[in-house]
Amino acid sequence: MSEFELFQSEALCHKNALMSYALHLTHNDKDAEDLVQDTLIRACRNFEKYEPGTNCKAWLCRIMTNEFITQYRHSQRERGCVDRREPLDENIADALAPFYPDADYDVKSRDFGDEVSCALDNVPEDFRAIVIMADLQDQSYREISEQLSIPIGTVMSRLFRGRQILRRKLHDYAVSLGIVRA
Repeated sequence: MSEFELFQSEALCHKNALMSYALHLTHNDKDAEDLVQDTLIRACRNFEKYEPGTNCKAWLCRIMTNEFITQYRHSQRERGCVDRREPLDENIADALAPFYPDADYDVKSRDFGDEVSCALDNVPEDFRAIVIMADLQDQSYREISEQLSIPIGTVMSRLFRGRQILRRKLHDYAVSLGIVRA
């Protein structure tokens, strides 16, 4: 199997999970699509660094997190500047050609309502990313620790604090539904 075929089979199957994670990071459909595309471009360019048989989704999420942070810092420094990214070569463009979110997959549709989505969006980024990875993507502490390059203890404490913040933000909503007493 060629490296191109391996990239398609290993990485592109995670496009919906990447889109969901990107939406939670960016809060914007267009920015999320751009972030996913930038992540996959970077992953394709550096696919020789990926070790087959390891957790490709975790590797991609780490690339996405780094890309998001880089873009955020860049936008803070150079507001209104033209994007000067290098053009895609044909192999990378071909590898990304099948990347289009499934028409019937709505990353915003969850078992929870707007109140929960809004509350999650208002959790500070450091905590929100870990809550999403742990509770929505079912990643282990170790996977999150590896992706974010932070100690497992930090993952656990940020997850705890993120859940506490989310719980406080959803308290009135839970009372209105009769889930919790006032």
